[in-house]
Amino acid sequence: MNKNATTQLHVYSAFFVLTGFVLNRGVFLLFLAEKGMSVTEIALYQALFNIATVVLELPTGLIGDFFGKKFSIQVGVLLLFFHTAGMLLLSGPFLVVLSLVEALAYSLQSGSEQALLYEIARNAGQGERFLTINARLLAAQSIATGMAIVLGSFIAQVSWSALYVCVSVFYLLQLFLLYPIERTETTRSERSEKGRFDAAKMFRRETWRVGESAFAVLLLLIGTSMLDGFYGSYYNLNQLVFDAFDAPVSIIGIFFGASYAVNATAYIAADFFSSRFGKRNTMLVSMLIEAGLFLILPWLASNPLCLFGLSMVLCFLPEVVYITSENLIQDAIADDLRATILSVASLVRAFFSAMFFFIFGHVLGLYPIQIALGIIGAIAIAITAVVSLKMVGIQVSKN
Repeated sequence: MNKNATTQLHVYSAFFVLTGFVLNRGVFLLFLAEKGMSVTEIALYQALFNIATVVLELPTGLIGDFFGKKFSIQVGVLLLFFHTAGMLLLSGPFLVVLSLVEALAYSLQSGSEQALLYEIARNAGQGERFLTINARLLAAQSIATGMAIVLGSFIAQVSWSALYVCVSVFYLLQLFLLYPIERTETTRSERSEKGRFDAAKMFRRETWRVGESAFAVLLLLIGTSMLDGFYGSYYNLNQLVFDAFDAPVSIIGIFFGASYAVNATAYIAADFFSSRFGKRNTMLVSMLIEAGLFLILPWLASNPLCLFGLSMVLCFLPEVVYITSENLIQDAIADDLRATILSVASLVRAFFSAMFFFIFGHVLGLYPIQIALGIIGAIAIAITAVVSLKMVGIQVSKN
């Protein structure tokens, strides 16, 4: 095993976990209100951020593959640093404009972060253990996020300025950890080095290490990303679902605080079950159980305590699906367009998350909660059926 490559993996792992330690994540909307923004302006900030994220995902993925994944991540972190400084120094309409800076920053990182982790792990001779490495890092990242939210809320009570100065310091620390990381693009195959950079490779068989057409795998990528967008939308609407059942505010707060620990457990569990039953089987069974639970949700959710427990499971299983599907896709693609393809997954996820959020909000507003949950369950089953049928037919090299 290459000692330097192993060191690279350890350093990048520290960076990866640190990206989850965002102190202002749980209170940034409150900060915007503190800066004098109206509810309408805050909604506009969020809307611009979501729209810009969808638009920018694909071009920023291409930047990662063309200029280097490390470079793309570095620019993203640097933009987050400037965004944080701008939040402190600017006010009024300029704060809304900063949403575009934030969206660009996260888009530059989204596809490249996971792509670079995969390639560093492979170069360190840990390619076969990528699911284990990824699971442990995502678990640590989730715990770091939960800790940061709690710590950030306490700092905000003392001083908003102190909070955002601390956030800026952590972005500088991320840049420090990125500095010694070497570009992985130098390890590309001779074929890709000779070839001119071409985004159309995404639709060619040589870009994918699978036993069937690239188009089929792209359909799988889109299907699983759409399903992940569905899960994410439901997670964000849990507050309204709990409120519709008159759940105490304390229960709602405990749920969202505990969800990060649930996520961490899900990643470790996904690795455990995948090592015994295979990634594809673990993903399929998780999707089917999740769909079944959505179907019975309206009948089991009349009790707040039962709703709490069931919702925890409905948060647990999607993370198992996410990490196993992401690993299957990583195994199926070559380096040439790795960041771009993963950015496509993020794009589809963001688009369908916004779309389902709108649909679910509309359904919850029109129908009683039991009927609304039944409709949501039917949508979950329909999407799961499509993705499951595709999963049964596909043959991935390392499943």
